[in-house]
Amino acid sequence: MISGPLRPADPASGYHRITAERRFRYLAQDPARPLRVVWLALPVTCPMCAEDTGLTLTYDQAADDTVQALCLAGHAWPEPLIQASHFITYSQLQAGLAPHPDTLWIMDAGFGLEPPPPIDYVADIKAGWGYGLKYAKRRAKSKVKAAVRKPIRQARKKALNAAFTPVAAALRGAWALQAGGVPEAPKKPEKKSGSRGRKDQPGMKIPPVAKYRKAYGMAPPEKGFDCLICEDTGRITAPGVSVACTECPGPAAAAMAAAERRAARVRAGRDSGRPR
Repeated sequence: MISGPLRPADPASGYHRITAERRFRYLAQDPARPLRVVWLALPVTCPMCAEDTGLTLTYDQAADDTVQALCLAGHAWPEPLIQASHFITYSQLQAGLAPHPDTLWIMDAGFGLEPPPPIDYVADIKAGWGYGLKYAKRRAKSKVKAAVRKPIRQARKKALNAAFTPVAAALRGAWALQAGGVPEAPKKPEKKSGSRGRKDQPGMKIPPVAKYRKAYGMAPPEKGFDCLICEDTGRITAPGVSVACTECPGPAAAAMAAAERRAARVRAGRDSGRPR
């Protein structure tokens, strides 16, 4: 009988189960050679649908007399053409057990699963060689395209930078004026040692803030107090209160410090041209 499909194979306890993805072959004597025993390896097929692949073969030494077969279509039948001793030897060998050495000749005769089809190494080598040639061709074509496109891309980038440099400078100056600051002068590129320096790109000359104020008729900004506590008087005064300011050194000390700084500049030669 056919056992349940969930029962695993256990050759050590006498239950043998083999699922044949390829054709399963049994041994039969060649009737054309009666004087000499010659074994033929014939495939097992379903008697109802003639299916010869995907068969499940089982044999329970305690309950079955012959090997039981089951095809993918659900047809079950006993297969008397398969000798039980051959099937047991093949199952033990597939499970890693050590069958009797006198029965291993069935493997040489062709019992069991058909060997897989031979690998066509020539076709694989041709396919790999063709893929390698296509890959090398693509790489060479990519290098040629890169060599042609790179200088064009660099020249286009330089042209765009040169065209938009004045626009960027004008936008930076307008933003700085709107924020109340002074526009920064355009920075010159640093020259690297041992290499030729590039010529400065032409930029937009931006006038100082004083000229903008003069053009719009704006008064120059008034200088505020250095000390907001005493308003540069050196004392904090209020009705009935007059104390010295501790937040600043006072007008006298500030004047002395300014005079010392002026004298230091004169001694260093940095203020010699200023009119006294």
